This record gives sequence, C-alpha cells and structure tokens, in this order.
Amino acid sequence: MRPCSALFAGEIIVTQALFSIRPLFSKLSIERAHAYGLVLTAVGIEHQTRRQDLSWVIDVPPAQRRAAIKAISLYLKENPSETTRNKSSNTNMGVRTYSAFYIATVLALIHLLIPAGAEQRLFIERFGADAGQITSGHVYRCVTAMLLHADINHLLGNLVGLIIFGGVAASLCGWGVGWLMILSAGFGANLLTALWYGQGHLSIGASTGVFAAVGICTILSLRIRSWERAGASSRSWRRWMPLAAGLALLGLLGTSVHADLMAHLSGFVCGLALGGLAGFRRGRLPNRFSFRVQLLAALLAGAVIAGAWIVGLRYSG
Repeated sequence: MRPCSALFAGEIIVTQALFSIRPLFSKLSIERAHAYGLVLTAVGIEHQTRRQDLSWVIDVPPAQRRAAIKAISLYLKENPSETTRNKSSNTNMGVRTYSAFYIATVLALIHLLIPAGAEQRLFIERFGADAGQITSGHVYRCVTAMLLHADINHLLGNLVGLIIFGGVAASLCGWGVGWLMILSAGFGANLLTALWYGQGHLSIGASTGVFAAVGICTILSLRIRSWERAGASSRSWRRWMPLAAGLALLGLLGTSVHADLMAHLSGFVCGLALGGLAGFRRGRLPNRFSFRVQLLAALLAGAVIAGAWIVGLRYSG
C-alpha cells in the first residue's frame, strides 16, 4: 500500500501485521479522534479508539484499512478546513531541546565562582540592578544582575523556574531565538523596574528571565489555541486558559514575601510582548527557523552578556 500520510495532514498511518486490529490513525487530538470515529461508524467500519501517551489512536482491522482510508480521505476532501486546522496543530508543536539545562549549569558555575561574604556584597553592588545607576546610564546592570544570586536557595529557585518555563519557551521558539527572547525580555524588565523606582532599589537574580519565559509561553499558547480553533468555537472561554494560568503563576510565584513584584510583573509583560511578536505570523513559530538563525541568535545573546560584563568591569575597575 502506498504511503498515505499526506492525505491526513500529518497524521501517521502505521503499517502493522495483517492478522489483528492494529493502529491506523495515530497522534490524534480528542476532537479529531471523535470526528474520525463518527465517520467510520457512519460507513460501518469496525474500529476502536484509545488513548496512547498524550494523544489518541484509532485501530482498524487489516481487511478494512483501505475502506477506512478512503472514508477519511473523502471526509477531509469535503471538509478542507479540518485539514488546514490539523496541519496548524502539528506545525505548532514544540521541538525537543536541552538548552535549559546548559543555561542552568552556567548560572550555577557563575554563582560558585563569586566569593562569599563581604566580597559577594561588593560584587552585587557593582553589578546588581541598582535603579539609580541604571537610570544614570549603566544599563549593563540590567544584564549582569540576572546572573547573580544572593544564596543557594535563591539560585535553586530560579534554576527550577528556568528549566521548566525557559525550557518550554526554548521548545516553542528554538534553542537560540528562545533564549535571546528571554534575555531581551529580562533586560527590558530590569530597565522598566529601574525607571519605576528611580532610586533606592537594588535587585539581582534570574527571576525576571523566569517570568519573561512564563509570559512568552502564555502568549504563544494563546496564539496556538487560536490557530488550532480558527473557524470553530474561537469565542470559547477556554481559549483564555493559558493567560489565566500565566497570571496564576505570577500571583503564586511572584508575590512572596521577599519577591520583587514589580520586576516579576515587568518580566511577565515583556515576555508577553516579545512572545506576541514571535507568534505574529500565523501558523509558524520561531522554532521553525533554520539552524543558522538559531545559532546567530545564541551567539548574539552570548555577545550581549559578555559585552555587559566587559563594560561593567571597566566602570567598576
């Protein structure tokens, strides 16, 4: 039997043994599995729908495979919007990346290299996000402050956040573009926080980057939902669930006793803004950019961080 995956907009047709019911359609959403099941029931084709991992599978007896493929092909031909919607759904899946663990390792090494005690306090004064210094022109602090942490608990909390939310953002935007976006949003958040306070405020930590990643994930999840449900129940309250989840995380994680609420809120807002730009092109996420683009973005992020430290060392030296 010739390959038929193109007929089903990315769904996988699995060829198995010919003596028992085997999966024919896999990696289906629950809505699509239900629709296909109704079509097969209407034409009298025996089938079984079941959950497999995070998606749904339809099993069909070998003798009825050809008839099932023909029935679903006719269904998709008569409902072209269904094919387009499913292509969008598959296109918008994240890609696997372990870059968050590399970033976490770098932050941990930086923390270990910084002396403790009085020298650490002096280091924080020189490179932390001091609002007065930033508004006076020392904007490099908006970057260097994100790499500094007060103690091991502060560090571990931010590392967990970066691994979880930064990892998802990098999955959606790519291992280079994603981290450049997080860095840019974190920079913007520290700058906005400094402008808000003006004087007398000093902060450090990667939490602005963490909440920037939360904002990126939130807005891109909204965009993906709107792409997948285009032409359907797009007014449903469920489409706003990612935003509600993002705000809930901001309230849960960003408002503790020692948390800098303004910095966290700024990070979330900057993440929303950059994520909105990243999802501006319908049906295409930044993770589809070429390896060269991702590499250039990663190099640019590294250059910004290195440049910030070089400028900071010159001013503080």
